[in-house]
Amino acid sequence: MDLSELQQRRDTWVSYNFPGQDMPHSLLGAVEELGELSHHYLKMKQGIRGTDVMHRDEMADAVADCVIYLAGVASYLGLDYGQLVTETWKRVEMRDWVKYPKTGMPAEERV
Repeated sequence: MDLSELQQRRDTWVSYNFPGQDMPHSLLGAVEELGELSHHYLKMKQGIRGTDVMHRDEMADAVADCVIYLAGVASYLGLDYGQLVTETWKRVEMRDWVKYPKTGMPAEERV
């Protein structure tokens, strides 16, 4: 499934399960999941509150949840999530931080 299809399916699911939900729910959900990702990374590095495998599984779940919540943010902004990520990646991929360590791009190509 690509990100555009995920977005459409997520929107249908949210409309059914949580009618009337607005953008702050998706935005705050994404922030919450980033917090969970950070929490499990920190605890794994500290070697406490679980095994590395458990923390890694929780981090993987948080990453996926972030993607899903951000699909909702894109919907509320009227954007196609797949197209947005693809277009943004094309710009990011063009940057060469080794060759141009200050900006990632030659001065004449900066956007």
